[in-house]
Amino acid sequence: MPMTDQRALDGSTTLWRIFGDAFKISNEKCSSIEPNITLKDYVKERLLTSTLDEGLQHDILELAETWGAYNGDPFEKQSLKWVWLEECLDGDRSLENHFISSTHQQIIKRISEAVVSHANIHLSTSVQAIVSQEMEKGDKKLIVKTTNGDFGFDEVVITVPLGCLKLNTLQFHPILPQNLSQAITDASYGRLEKVFVAFAAPFWERSDTDASQTGDTYPMFTHFLRPTYALEEQRSWTLEMLALSSTALFGAHAQPLLVFHLWGAAAAHVTSAIASLTPSSDEYYIVIDTLFRPFYSRLPNYREDCSDCAPTAVLTTNWQNDALAGNGSYTNFTTHYRGGPLKGDPAIDDGVRAMRHGLPERGLWLAGEHTAPFVALGTSTGAYWSGEAVATRIMERYTLSSQVQSDLSEESRNW
Repeated sequence: MPMTDQRALDGSTTLWRIFGDAFKISNEKCSSIEPNITLKDYVKERLLTSTLDEGLQHDILELAETWGAYNGDPFEKQSLKWVWLEECLDGDRSLENHFISSTHQQIIKRISEAVVSHANIHLSTSVQAIVSQEMEKGDKKLIVKTTNGDFGFDEVVITVPLGCLKLNTLQFHPILPQNLSQAITDASYGRLEKVFVAFAAPFWERSDTDASQTGDTYPMFTHFLRPTYALEEQRSWTLEMLALSSTALFGAHAQPLLVFHLWGAAAAHVTSAIASLTPSSDEYYIVIDTLFRPFYSRLPNYREDCSDCAPTAVLTTNWQNDALAGNGSYTNFTTHYRGGPLKGDPAIDDGVRAMRHGLPERGLWLAGEHTAPFVALGTSTGAYWSGEAVATRIMERYTLSSQVQSDLSEESRNW
């Protein structure tokens, strides 16, 4: 049964108030929180000590499972101790999260202009190892071994995903020092996936001309909580659906497109189902449509005999089967407790600092969302900032003037 609008609002408001308190406690008392305590443990405790009726407590706990759309893993894996690292950009306009409805295409084009114009780019070339060599007169040189030959450099910036580092896709000679290799081991890597379902027209939106003017359009977010109406293997799923169809929100960039966010069992099931299929094949379409029709068919105005209610195209990410993505999506912060010779509670924030620092003495630098400032870990903004920070440090090493650095920094802000 669908929740009423008011019940959903009450539940969501209460839940995010609890999440906000969790961020605060994690930030202020991180050192005293046991590493095996999860965010779910905290939410359950808060609900049990509240005056809310059991039914609303149940609904809020189910809504809380949508945390997976945020960090890419099941709710019960999120560390309470380190949840403060999940509190991303927010606040005034300079730190707002913006939805770029026209896509990142123009941004990427602008950023890549200098590289395309001045650099030698080797496509379809996999890096296998990076070898640090001691040259005459104490100079150091880095040899990057690839599937298309070896290349020598003075400095190397490594931007491969955290998942690749964790899987040892890239070999280092000599091996990385203990603090850096342990930081990579201790870091966790999410497995968020997205499914895109496009239609000829947004049948779920109101058809009258007043809808866009009044803002009375279908909500941007919909949550499906343990759907009993879906296929048996899907009934434990919790999904988040994003509708990109509102002209009131997206203007000319509105599209008849639904985006489903998947994690945990749902993400694993979908990526397994399409692992051997080609996205352009009929079988691929049938698999995705069969899995997601139980959800989009519950939207307003759906009619099985209406052509506008049948997807015109489907596509899903497949990060879990993509070795170049490190078989995952982005950094998150699950519960940690070491076993083996290095027992105890790892300091995850110190690990991020170690990755961010890199190995400048060897000319090796790490950049990417996993080395970003704490407020931007796991984000594309953070990935960009991390690259900018490394570039500045390398320029400082070669004594590039402060004025040039200032000009570059100003230009990057204009991007």
